[in-house]
Amino acid sequence: MRRLIVTRLVWMVPTFLVITAITFAVAHLAPGDPLQLSEEGASAAAVEAARKELELDRPLVARYFVWLGRLATADLGRSVVDRSLVTEKIGDALPRTVLVSGLALVVATLLAIALGVLLAVRETKATRAVGAVLALASGVPSFWVAVLALLWLATPRGVELFPFQGLSSEGGGGLDLAWHLVLPVACLAWPTVAMLARYVREGVSSALRQEFVRAARARGLDERTVVLRHALPNALIPVVTVLGLHLPHVVAGSVVIERVFGIHGMGVLAFEAIGTRDYPVVMGVATVMAAVTLVSMLLTDLAAAWVDPRIRLPGSGAR
Repeated sequence: MRRLIVTRLVWMVPTFLVITAITFAVAHLAPGDPLQLSEEGASAAAVEAARKELELDRPLVARYFVWLGRLATADLGRSVVDRSLVTEKIGDALPRTVLVSGLALVVATLLAIALGVLLAVRETKATRAVGAVLALASGVPSFWVAVLALLWLATPRGVELFPFQGLSSEGGGGLDLAWHLVLPVACLAWPTVAMLARYVREGVSSALRQEFVRAARARGLDERTVVLRHALPNALIPVVTVLGLHLPHVVAGSVVIERVFGIHGMGVLAFEAIGTRDYPVVMGVATVMAAVTLVSMLLTDLAAAWVDPRIRLPGSGAR
């Protein structure tokens, strides 16, 4: 196990370098001049001085290695637009994204497992209808669901039940925060539930046909115990893998959800930075996203081994 972790960590380094290098090149080669956008009306001399201050006059490769060297000291530079520290911007936005994305992932996982087990053990018209809805829901874009939810449930056009924007109202407390989170968390969890529930259903259905399940039933165990203690753990192996690989998609999906619901997290920060060609902020957001992706892939391997002890990971010493 230790050898596996070390191997994964070693491979994460070149993968991270490739991701950041490509992102750096694409961001800096995109059309548009951030200084012209942020300092409109300034003299040519002032713009040129700002360009030298931000080292935008240096070759692209040299700028990347300078950025990489600063990253090693946790320095992501300063925003081209307002000269504020990128780490401060990310530190302000990241907790909101972690809150929304983390809750969405937890809600989606629990709901998908419950729905998947229900669909696997009960064959009724109602469960078949739920399965059909999940199949259709997997192809529905989350931003479309978010816009409809906002129009129907948070504006005078609908029932105006939930808050329209943001994560809090003036003077609001914990209950106010929870009420603000309902719609964005539900819309972000939607595609994950639709996708994951089908994996759980297929996994549980397959496990229920296996010999060890028949043996458990032959020992006189009740059906609930057979499903939850014998079939479900075996069905969770592919689910854990898919969920770990899906984590970056949940974080990426928060970009649109945060924009729709006016949540000033990493999504809105990235959206605004791309629009103003704010290279340091774009790279800061990309760095965090790359780290989340690589760590989630590592945790996926470890979680799969934890769910099913029969799995013998390379380097674990098991034969």
